[in-house]
Amino acid sequence: MSLRLRCRSCQAAFVVQDDQAGQAVTCPKCDTRQVAPKAAPAPVPEAESEPVAPLLKRRSAPAGPTGGDASVFVPKEPREPRKSRRGLWAGLLAAAALAAGLLVAWPSIRDWLDPRPKGMVEGVAYDYLKALARGDAQAEARLGVVSEPPAIRSFRDLSRDKPRDSRAKGSFAPIARLHRQIEKKYVYDPNNARFTPKDPLGPAAETLDALHEAKAKAEKDKTYEKMASGDPEEQMQAAIDFGTAFAKLSETTLAPKRIIPSYKMLVQEAKPPLQGPELALALDYARHLEAWDRLLKRPFPTLKADGRFLFEKAEVLASVTDKLASSGDPPATLRLKLVRVQMDGIDTGWKVVSARRLTPGVPDEPEDEDGPEPTTPPEAAQPSPGEPPPSPGAVPPAPPGR
Repeated sequence: MSLRLRCRSCQAAFVVQDDQAGQAVTCPKCDTRQVAPKAAPAPVPEAESEPVAPLLKRRSAPAGPTGGDASVFVPKEPREPRKSRRGLWAGLLAAAALAAGLLVAWPSIRDWLDPRPKGMVEGVAYDYLKALARGDAQAEARLGVVSEPPAIRSFRDLSRDKPRDSRAKGSFAPIARLHRQIEKKYVYDPNNARFTPKDPLGPAAETLDALHEAKAKAEKDKTYEKMASGDPEEQMQAAIDFGTAFAKLSETTLAPKRIIPSYKMLVQEAKPPLQGPELALALDYARHLEAWDRLLKRPFPTLKADGRFLFEKAEVLASVTDKLASSGDPPATLRLKLVRVQMDGIDTGWKVVSARRLTPGVPDEPEDEDGPEPTTPPEAAQPSPGEPPPSPGAVPPAPPGR
């Protein structure tokens, strides 16, 4: 067995035989002499030599080729492999991409989670159609005043028809003044939506006076003698005189606006006349009496407020599927009309006042437009065979007297 030594002078390492332990040896490099250490004594058991556990325990080295010498060197513990940050960066990039995708798709996701429109008008229309589709009569009555709501199974593609929006703002004082005048003279009859005079003898007396005046005029013009004369021209003139007298009576004393006027007639005859937004508000009530009374929960002519008012209208379109529709039937287009009225102590909120289906191929005209009354021209008398056609403006001959 050999011993490994290190020179104290030049620090060179060299080997000597174990039998030279305790003897003086010479460094082969610098010739410095030194004493070789003796062999270490046999190891004492750890329990006897170290009764107290050391801070650092010695680790046994593998035995040498000659067997069992313990090494004084402690090997370094293996270092754990360093973790790569590539996965961390990949995760951060994936999270950023997911956040950007959610931000872009959030409107669609929000609409899917909550399809109710955010606009006030569209929201009320959506809730109303949803109540109709579910058969929720209580919600339908709370959101609208339609007397006969449509029966639908589902709806989609709800959109506001903004060109149909309107807004009227004015003073209710002129309308309240008209209501006070109406209240003094008339009583409202809800059965026929007309006003009857509080003093029926007044119109009756005016009617009798007008009839007696017409009779006196006929006697003065000898209308009765002309009718009995047998002369066709005089008989025709008598008929024209009678027609003129009755036309005057129907336009004055016997006119419906004098006997049983409607609210529209009273508005048109108001003194001083209504104008601008006040007239528009009053005429809208005249066109939709029942809807207004259900909207206000009281008759409109009983309102006596004298402050400002705000009257708003809006319309919404939606594609609906009727409950009685077959699987192959196309959806129908439903037009909803919503109104809101605000004045002293009153705010109806947006309410659905009408719901009507649009007919394909038929122009969708606003229902509030009052078109001209249709007139049918009288048919011209056809000439007999062989007779020339009558000239324009010619008076047809009277039938021969009997």
